Formats: sequence, structure tokens, C-alpha cells
Amino acid sequence: MAQTKGKHRQKHIPQRTCVGCRTVQEKRSLTRVVRSAEGVVIDLQGKHAGRGAYLHNLQSCWQQGLEGRLAHALKIEISAEDMAVLKEYMSTLPLGDKRGPSS
Repeated sequence: MAQTKGKHRQKHIPQRTCVGCRTVQEKRSLTRVVRSAEGVVIDLQGKHAGRGAYLHNLQSCWQQGLEGRLAHALKIEISAEDMAVLKEYMSTLPLGDKRGPSS
């Protein structure tokens, strides 16, 4: 075992990859989208059960995600009804730039 006496361990910060721009960032800075029994759900608290994928809160990332990357990550074909809900949410987000968020 490694000795940690006198040294403070840095707290682990979960990292996730945005399926839109493929940038890795802190989990808290991304929005989780979940495949559930009800269909595809936007999980703002990050607690919903089911297979999830993460996107930045930028229209550019959501646009790339909705072009097929999100469906691939969730291993599901997104219904027209769910797609409409996701696009509605996307329209409330800032535009962002095509290369993803600045780090």
C-alpha cells in the first residue's frame, strides 16, 4: 500500500466525453441524455436510471449528437417524438462553436 501520511489525496472528479464534439470534461459541465422505458429523456440531475450519453450545453454539440452520434451512443433509434423534444431543448441553448467549447 502506498503511504499517504501527511499528504492529501486530490478528490476524484468524474470525467465524461461529449458525444457531439468528443471533448472530455467534468461530468457536471455536461447534460446527460438517457435511454429509458419511456424513450429518450433529458436527465438534468444526472440520476435517471438507464443507458446515458453526455452533451455540452451548446447547440453545436447537440446538432452533431442529433445527427446520429447520440443514437449510436444510446444504442437506440430515436423516435420522431423524442427527436422533437430534443430539438426543442437544443433551441434553448447557446449556439457555441463547431469545434466544441473552449477549455
